[in-house]
Amino acid sequence: MNLFHLFDRSEERLAANDADFNERTATVEAILKSVGALPFRRANLNRGLHKLVAASIVVAHEADDSIDIVTRRAGTLVEAGRSTKIIEYLDKAVAAGLLQSQSRRAEGRLRVSGTISSYLS
Repeated sequence: MNLFHLFDRSEERLAANDADFNERTATVEAILKSVGALPFRRANLNRGLHKLVAASIVVAHEADDSIDIVTRRAGTLVEAGRSTKIIEYLDKAVAAGLLQSQSRRAEGRLRVSGTISSYLS
């Protein structure tokens, strides 16, 4: 699923205040922080962005779909109203083995790894 479309769906799900979805998102966010994919410093400032990244992984897992990185270009992310840190966070998740990629960084199709899947099942 296209990264921008995935973020839109994730925002909708977060706005719905579904307790089960929010709990699963919090679990993924904690996993991402524990491996260093999301920074724990200044977490209050970036809480919304961290939650959105975690929620997008949950939505992709629920849909049994990939996270399609259509661009790594910072300008395109800014034009779409997204943070340029998103790609950095996804790169770190790939490096930690939480997301599977064809390369060593977040590009192309990313799949949710077994580690996260086991917590979400």
